[in-house]
Amino acid sequence: MTRADADYGDGLGGLLDDARARAILAARTRRLAQRRTAPQPETPLEDVLLCQAGAGLFALPLNAVERVTPFEPRRLTPAGGRPGLLGLASVEGRLRRVLDLSRLTGGAPAAPDAPGFLIAVRGAGNLALRVDAAPGAAKASREAPGADAFEGGARGVVAEGPGDLAGRTVTLLHLDDLVADHLSAALGARAK
Repeated sequence: MTRADADYGDGLGGLLDDARARAILAARTRRLAQRRTAPQPETPLEDVLLCQAGAGLFALPLNAVERVTPFEPRRLTPAGGRPGLLGLASVEGRLRRVLDLSRLTGGAPAAPDAPGFLIAVRGAGNLALRVDAAPGAAKASREAPGADAFEGGARGVVAEGPGDLAGRTVTLLHLDDLVADHLSAALGARAK
């Protein structure tokens, strides 16, 4: 082998035979291909409570839920005033303002005598949400951060959930935005 062959050969001074050089190139090609197909970082999953109100499937942050109880329309004390406010109900001995989640999210109001569930919300001025169904706890991911489905929530996807709900689109609710008017009214009533 001449010096010219070594300079233009395999880049290692001609020390590799053709089979070894091909094996190294194939290994490098595989490593480069793996870099391009490396999995993208996963979207973080949020622990949520799924609930249905009207035609919508919603998700409440699980850490904001204090208790879920059956809704008994006959035990509701009517209260007029704000849209979405159904009345007052006692949940575990505490009087709570009951809001209709369907109405709060732009849907048709629930029938006054319709069965359902009350979701007592932690730290939200003694509020509870009336929903049609509460299938259970799940894990959900945000579909597009910052893309609001409406002013009280963002779109997401159920990653793990009860029954056949996995893969369904859900509205991840922002409780502070959703109940802001009712919470300010509750705090204003206390100040008087």
